[in-house]
Amino acid sequence: MSAFAVKKILCPIDFSPNSELVAGCAVSIAKTYNALLEFIFVSPLLTDIGGHQEIEVKALQDMEQRILKGSDANMDKFIKAHSGGVSTTGVVLPGNPAETILQRAKDGGADLIVIGTHGRKGFDHILFGSVAEKVVRSASVPVLVAR
Repeated sequence: MSAFAVKKILCPIDFSPNSELVAGCAVSIAKTYNALLEFIFVSPLLTDIGGHQEIEVKALQDMEQRILKGSDANMDKFIKAHSGGVSTTGVVLPGNPAETILQRAKDGGADLIVIGTHGRKGFDHILFGSVAEKVVRSASVPVLVAR
């Protein structure tokens, strides 16, 4: 039986207050294992959700670009405030959150995913689903869900 080794941790965030708690867990683990920590924010594509509306696609694409640019600035601030002295990077990507997180973990060589959950229940859970649940079900590496 081999020891559990963590060299890279992927930590999805959404810039909510819950993200600060999840970041704290990820930083603690990164310190323990002397691991690299990468925060990731995934911005859903508005063109995917707006395709059923009578909204001009170009307007949605422009809004997506503004959101991504603002999220890059938020990521820089988040890293400065929450890196906790460990080697930390951050990335902002457009796409389906669960799919993009899983692909980044695979492509980026993550050994562990530390993800938060909002604990949605009832109609909210049915409507929005759970990114954390989808990641847990499909990840090829261990996932720690913090709440």
